[in-house]
Amino acid sequence: MTLISKVTTPVVIVGAMLLAAAGLGTISILAVERMQERQDRQVAAARVQAIAERDAHWTAEIEKSEAAANRRIADQVRTAMAIEADANSRIQAAQQQLIDLEKQNAALPFGDACGLSRDRVRLLPN
Repeated sequence: MTLISKVTTPVVIVGAMLLAAAGLGTISILAVERMQERQDRQVAAARVQAIAERDAHWTAEIEKSEAAANRRIADQVRTAMAIEADANSRIQAAQQQLIDLEKQNAALPFGDACGLSRDRVRLLPN
């Protein structure tokens, strides 16, 4: 019995140590896996945040460039309207000048005469 106890005691102790080592190994592997999962979640969250920040930046840039384009378009519309108003006033002035010239021509004597008289030549613009 002492022989058996001399042999079995070290075997039991070695077996217990191996079992403890296996348990500690399993616990450490699980701890490493949990840390890895936590790190993966943090990396994914950081990636989502970085994408959101990048999208916000480019959205702001696009809005800024669209606002600048809209200002340029508005400036061009104002310029075109000013040019159109000036052209219309010049056209109206030329039409009024033509009407006045026709009235002055009609007021001159000898409207049925052939050729230009001195009075009609004076009506022509220089």
